[in-house]
Amino acid sequence: MYRRSLLTATATGAAVAVAGCVGDGGTADLSGSDGDQPSDLETAADPDLRSTEITEVDAEAIDEAGVSFTSDAVHITGTVVGETGCHGVAIDDAAVDDDGEFRVVVAAVDESAPGSMCTQALTTVGYELEATFDDGVPESVTVTHDDAHGRGTAMSGQADGE
Repeated sequence: MYRRSLLTATATGAAVAVAGCVGDGGTADLSGSDGDQPSDLETAADPDLRSTEITEVDAEAIDEAGVSFTSDAVHITGTVVGETGCHGVAIDDAAVDDDGEFRVVVAAVDESAPGSMCTQALTTVGYELEATFDDGVPESVTVTHDDAHGRGTAMSGQADGE
């Protein structure tokens, strides 16, 4: 049996209205910003997920979804679409499966207090997610978005960019 640990921290903030968003499906360049993997990057067939942290950021600052790797972490950026101006972002699920793939579900969540008024317009919410691992990073990553457009794969790929 595999030991898995997960600590989820969700940062809340103001939603940004009507900006670009990530389309359904697609593959991200997972090789890092300069196209080369760090020399100390060590992938593992069964890495242990130590923690995840998601932070809401300005959606306009995110040109497109992306994934980059360090020796012990995976950094993911993207956007989800909330149904109202009161929606934020949260990690719905994050785990390394039996095949060693890191799978994470990022959701648009209603952060309004009961009885509060929200703008009735789709709202794009940007996020940065960092997942840290023990024993190397996973060889592959799949990010699923659960938002106003439904639930679907936002990006997936291999650590070597294949």
